[in-house]
Amino acid sequence: MSSISPTFSGSLSRRDWLRFAGVCALGGTMVLAGCKNLQATGGSFLQPWQEHMDWTPERWRSVLSGMKELGCDSLFLQWVALEGESMQTWDARGRMLQTLLDQAANQGMSVHIGLPYNQDWWTAIAQEDINAVNSYMQSIGKNCIQYMRSVTWQQHTAFAGWYIPYEIEQYDWGRQPRLELLANWLKALSDVAIETTGREPSISTYYSEMASPQALADMWSYLLDRVILRPMVQDGVGVHGLANYERLEPLHQMLLQRGANFDLIVELFDMDQDAANVAGEFSAHTAGVDRLRRQWNIAEGYGAQRIVAFALEPWASQDSLEGMQLRGIWKAAFRAPQPVSP
Repeated sequence: MSSISPTFSGSLSRRDWLRFAGVCALGGTMVLAGCKNLQATGGSFLQPWQEHMDWTPERWRSVLSGMKELGCDSLFLQWVALEGESMQTWDARGRMLQTLLDQAANQGMSVHIGLPYNQDWWTAIAQEDINAVNSYMQSIGKNCIQYMRSVTWQQHTAFAGWYIPYEIEQYDWGRQPRLELLANWLKALSDVAIETTGREPSISTYYSEMASPQALADMWSYLLDRVILRPMVQDGVGVHGLANYERLEPLHQMLLQRGANFDLIVELFDMDQDAANVAGEFSAHTAGVDRLRRQWNIAEGYGAQRIVAFALEPWASQDSLEGMQLRGIWKAAFRAPQPVSP
């Protein structure tokens, strides 16, 4: 089959990239809607920005009902606040979160709430001085713990657990004593997450091409021996192609062998390999149907408890022209079989 149209390309800022990914994620939920016999459940990420603070209950109802129609029964709110030295900081802890949870409950959807995210993460953990890294980790960890203990969202019927909004890879954390530092930091967060909800927190992980695939499995084996977590494995296909599943195989087999609960995050875009991709900028286009179908065949039998798409909103929102066009395209490509009348 030919590539799906319309195609999105060009140089994107980080914020635009996150929004662009919503187009790609739409395909994942459409497939979810067509796989009624799948053991795993379907979900989507939502990355809130300042503009979401002013959304009305009606707008949330429209967006969430659209997600529900596409097969999503769970939503991962990436974070409740952006913190750090950047001037682009904000907080979603109040009215917006109440409205989101209420509307999700009305749709029969669950919400995993992401903890406050510090935008200095990647710069801070790249420091050579491990004491400086530790000082930074303790500071942001304290904020996360304070947040979990100071709110009562976990009593809401739509609440499904905490999400730690930091992506873990084996390049920065695969070596001692950094791995020990990470394990201790995650254990402090996990302990409080379980204390406040009775459920383990979720956290995303991905394969870094700057270190070996086995190192990723070894890192997670070490972490899961010491911390109660639910890893969410990014398949990385949007950047590395379907071959990235081979790189993830040591981690995959380790998770299966130990019977760990884990989720799979399916990337449904193609990054343009000949573009000058620099930090904060990407050039990419929506993946073709053939690749998505092969990708889904892998995901379907991966053994994950959930298959989670990324950032449906705003591109798939019901009042968006692009969203309506893309829904029509994906429905045609992945139409669920209709039941036969007796």
